[in-house]
Amino acid sequence: MRQPGDAERAVEVVEKDTDTAWALFEALRLQQQHGVETTRPGHLEPAPPANEPSAGVSLDDALLEVRRNNRVCPLPAIWKQVWDYLPNKSSTLSPVPMTAAEWAQLPALQLRSRLREHLVWADAQGVLPQVLGALRKVPEKRWHHIGA
Repeated sequence: MRQPGDAERAVEVVEKDTDTAWALFEALRLQQQHGVETTRPGHLEPAPPANEPSAGVSLDDALLEVRRNNRVCPLPAIWKQVWDYLPNKSSTLSPVPMTAAEWAQLPALQLRSRLREHLVWADAQGVLPQVLGALRKVPEKRWHHIGA
């Protein structure tokens, strides 16, 4: 659908050489009739193995793992153990909600966001591989899930 002002922006195409235009049209038509040239294998060297960080665990890996199966966060007692393991905690790092009242007041996405904050902290402190290793051992029934 044309909008007001399209006429001012429209480009007028004027064909000045009909023989060239016809030749291009015929070339395209013949190419379509004969099909597209088959793909040829390239001569690329295999890529060297990626240089993995010494720990081999990225923050993205950790976030994917903790969100698997609509997980929100570990249940409080387990989460508290993980939080206690984090080194160099400051007052800016949110604590684990431990009481039933705290737990009930926080929506699932805030709990998940707080766990993400703890994983970012673990990554910055160089202990993400250990934290993720511990979280991978937590049975599914010991996780809080969205909608649960």
